[in-house]
Amino acid sequence: MQNRFGLKDFVLLTLLIVVGISVWLGMVQEDRRWDRVQSVARQVDRLEQQIARMHQSIEEGIAFAPAPGDPGSQGRAAGERDESWARDGVEIQWQAPLSYVHDPREMEGYRLGGSFTEIFEAQPPTITPMIYRDVYGGRIRDVVVEGLGRYNPKTLELEGVLAEAWQYDPDGRWLRVKIHPRARFSDGEPVKAEDVKFSHDLFYNMEIEADRFRSLYDMITNITVVSEKVVEFEFDDPTFLNLDRALEMPVFPKHFYEQFTPSQINQSTGLVLGSGPFRVRDLHVDEQWTPGQDIVLVRNEQYWAGARPALDQLRFRVVTDDLARLTAFNNREGDMMRANERQHVRMSERDGWLDENQALKWYNIRSGYSFIAWNTGTNAGRQTPFNDARVRRAMTMLLDREHLIRTVYEGIGEVCTGPFHPTTPQSDPSVEPWPYDMDEARRLLAEAGWTPDGSGVLRNERGDSFRFSFTYSPGQEATQRIANYLRDQCARVGIRCDLNVVDWSVYADILHNREFDAITLAWSPTMPEQDPYQLWHSDSIARGGDNFVQWNSPTADRLIEQGRRELDREKRQQIWHELHRHIHEEQPYTFMFNRPWLRFVNGKFQNVHTYPTGLEQREFFIGGGPLARPN
Repeated sequence: MQNRFGLKDFVLLTLLIVVGISVWLGMVQEDRRWDRVQSVARQVDRLEQQIARMHQSIEEGIAFAPAPGDPGSQGRAAGERDESWARDGVEIQWQAPLSYVHDPREMEGYRLGGSFTEIFEAQPPTITPMIYRDVYGGRIRDVVVEGLGRYNPKTLELEGVLAEAWQYDPDGRWLRVKIHPRARFSDGEPVKAEDVKFSHDLFYNMEIEADRFRSLYDMITNITVVSEKVVEFEFDDPTFLNLDRALEMPVFPKHFYEQFTPSQINQSTGLVLGSGPFRVRDLHVDEQWTPGQDIVLVRNEQYWAGARPALDQLRFRVVTDDLARLTAFNNREGDMMRANERQHVRMSERDGWLDENQALKWYNIRSGYSFIAWNTGTNAGRQTPFNDARVRRAMTMLLDREHLIRTVYEGIGEVCTGPFHPTTPQSDPSVEPWPYDMDEARRLLAEAGWTPDGSGVLRNERGDSFRFSFTYSPGQEATQRIANYLRDQCARVGIRCDLNVVDWSVYADILHNREFDAITLAWSPTMPEQDPYQLWHSDSIARGGDNFVQWNSPTADRLIEQGRRELDREKRQQIWHELHRHIHEEQPYTFMFNRPWLRFVNGKFQNVHTYPTGLEQREFFIGGGPLARPN
């Protein structure tokens, strides 16, 4: 055969080989350049940490030690305080430096460094702090973004964070706050009065999907920038909430968020910048965190206040299945998880398990309650069966909640009677849970116009059968068992309950659009005394507010408004008791269970304490053994 490989072919092959080698060398060079960039970044990060630690040791020994007998002096004598910013004739409440409840630096074996991984049960769709819609986004906000004040983890008393001092009008009409002169965001920019005003304006920009937060701060009518570090709030009415809400409102950096349009914020998934003890590790606008990735926070080495965390890094990963979550925890793929009741009992009884792990169980202000919500309005233009209070009470009485506590929750928890936790004075102790009573449930359904046909199916006067869908998220065995139980109990009285399993990531949209008949959730309060307005006032029905059951009760509106304006604590509790009784009668929710917090924590983490506010991860440190640098 004739050889057709000629000079031209040889030249082309040679060129191809040269091009290939050039591309390969370029890739190698680019890899080396990337490695050098990463190496420099790591060196800068280590240098920043070393400088910050030196800075921390100096400041913690000097600047953060209050003068004897002068908790608000920041190291100055009381006579040297600058009071020129204050209004005349109103007491100035100086705030002590932010501190730990249990100081880890005083513990044996205290060291800086290490990574802590918490396992989430569901995937948050966004962690951007003004639009997040679940407890997981709130967990990130709590450690990245600060307010002017907070509730002390142990005493629940209000204390300053970004606020060095404040004055509160005795008549409850205004609040003037002096921002700490050293307060700064994690990018080094100082926290200013303009940032406080901007944060409130951001929530009330109607183009931003912050509907659930707007009702929290609706009592604030105006914010005035008095000076660079002084801001004043004005309130429409004197309410018991004014001071708390103004101080705990998150403060966002204007210089960062003002660069985004409302549409960009609404579509964002990880735009998180604040002044807190941790920051997002890689905050790049074009490469922000997205669902499916681990959420990685690193210690804010420029953190301006006391009580700096010992840990280098917090990592949050999602494992939706109960068994897989426990397996990941036991394999040390996570350092903390929310245990279900069965896991808490079984693992605590396993030989030797508690020698290497901590099983925590306690009630706190965030314990909250679980419930089944009945949509009292329309779903996709169709009126649900639950617009009648008699039907809702019947649905509650179909469920043997004591039986569920025993069989599903290992006897842990108690039947819930309403929206206020029984350990708080807001709860009316005279309210008894609706009993499990199938006959009474049938009677109430018949009274509401739902009677069985020849085959036992409940129908109304139009002949429509009683059929609804129950929406829930997969992954938790207890939820699946309750869903099956509800379906079976409904079938016993002639109701068709269709189970609708949806991913947690779309839950928020379902609630926002009111596209459900019945749905299960849990609420976790954030304040020692709850404000019922967000959940139960009719104003919270519109624009995707948290009254997603569309329950419109003039009686509830009146009591909520009256309770908010009542400054006498004892009189206010009586109003909340009346609201409790009214909601109990109306049953817009079937209040299921008050359950304690259950947490598993890796035993190598020390200084882990349970508080009325939850846990303080800034106090954690790793005890014993060498520390590994986080990835």
